[in-house]
Amino acid sequence: MTAGPGPTRTAARTDPVRGRSGSALTRVLNLSGIVVVGYWFVRAVLEDGAPAWVLILGTVALAAWLLRVVARTERVLLVATWGMVVAGSAVVVPSRTVMIAIPLVAVVVIGASRLQPVWAGPVAAVVAVVLVAGTAVVAGVSVSVVLGTGAGVLLAAVVGFSRRQLRIAEERTRQAEVEQQRAQLLADRARTARDVHDVLAHSLGGLVLQLDAVEALLEAGRVDEATRRAGAARALAASGLAEARRAVHALRDDTVPPASEHPTDLSALVAAHRSFGGTLTTHGDQALTAVDAAHRNVVVAAVREALSNARRHAPGRPVVLSVDRDGSAVRVTVTNPLHPAGGAGGPGDGHGLAGMRERFAELGDDSAVEAGAAGPEFVVTMRVPAVTA
Repeated sequence: MTAGPGPTRTAARTDPVRGRSGSALTRVLNLSGIVVVGYWFVRAVLEDGAPAWVLILGTVALAAWLLRVVARTERVLLVATWGMVVAGSAVVVPSRTVMIAIPLVAVVVIGASRLQPVWAGPVAAVVAVVLVAGTAVVAGVSVSVVLGTGAGVLLAAVVGFSRRQLRIAEERTRQAEVEQQRAQLLADRARTARDVHDVLAHSLGGLVLQLDAVEALLEAGRVDEATRRAGAARALAASGLAEARRAVHALRDDTVPPASEHPTDLSALVAAHRSFGGTLTTHGDQALTAVDAAHRNVVVAAVREALSNARRHAPGRPVVLSVDRDGSAVRVTVTNPLHPAGGAGGPGDGHGLAGMRERFAELGDDSAVEAGAAGPEFVVTMRVPAVTA
C-alpha cells in the first residue's frame, strides 16, 4: 500500500525549521521582507551614524534570513534561524527597532517547528528579550521600548506554538484519514472474500455433486436423467461464474448492482439442496416475510453456507431447516447430524463461520449467529429482529 507514507513526506516538506517557506508565495513574502527591512535598516544606520558593529550584525541577520529562504538542509536552516534571533535582536535598539521583524519571524518559525523541542520557541523568545534589554540599557533608551519589543517577541512565541499545535493536529487528521481508508479497504476485501467463498462453497461444491451424479447415472445407463443433471450442472456453473465475476468486479467498482439471480428467500436454497441429492426437511416460513430485506439477505447467505457445509462434511445425511417466530425476533436453525466417520459436520476451514459472524456483526443490532456441535448434531442458529406490524 502506497498511501501510508504520504503524511510523512508532506510533513518533511513543510514542517522543518523553515516553516512553509517551500511554497513560492512564502518565498516571495520573505524576500520582500528582507528588502524592506534591509532598506530601512541601512537608512537608519547611515542617518544615526551607528557604529560598525551594528552594520555588521545587521548584515549577518539579513543574510541569515536570506539563507533560511534559499537553504535546503535542515542543519543550515537551524543555524540560519537561530542566527536571525541572536544577530537581529542585538541590533533592534540601534536600528530604531526596524530590525525587530527579524527575531519575530525567527521566534515564530522556531516555535512552529516540530523538529525543535517544544521549549525551543520560548527559549528563543527569552534570548531575544535579553539581548534587546541589554542593548537598551547600554544605549540608555526608554523602558517602554524594551517592554514593547519584549511583548512582541513573547507574542511571536505564542503564535509559533499555536502553529506547531495546528500542524500536529493536521497530521493526526491526515493519519486518521489514512487509517480510515485502510480499514475501509480491509472491510471491502473481507466482504469480497466472503462472496468468493460463497461461490466456491455453494456453486463449485454443488457442481461436484451434480457431476458425480451424472457419472453414476451414465454408468447405470440412465442417459435421460444424466442429461438433465448435466443441464442443471451447467446452469449452476454459469450462475457461479456470474457471481465470481461480480465479486471480482466489486474490487474495482463500489456501485456494482446486486445480481438478479441472488436468492432473496430460502426456497431457492431448499430446491438447490434437494437437486444436489440432499435430504432436507423444512419448518416455518421459507419466504422470511417477517424479516426486512437487509436482515433477510444476511440470513439467506448464512443458510446457504450452512447447507453447503452439510453437503460437504456430512453428505447424504438428513438436514432440518426451521424458521420460528419468537416474539420480536425470528430464529432460523439449520441442523444436520455429524458425519459418522467423525467429521465435524460444520465449517472445515473456518472461513464460512467467520463470514457468517462478520455479516451479522455488520448489521449493528441484536442479530446474532451461533454454530457448533450439539451432541450428535451440528447446529447453526441465527436470530434477527422481526418486522413490527
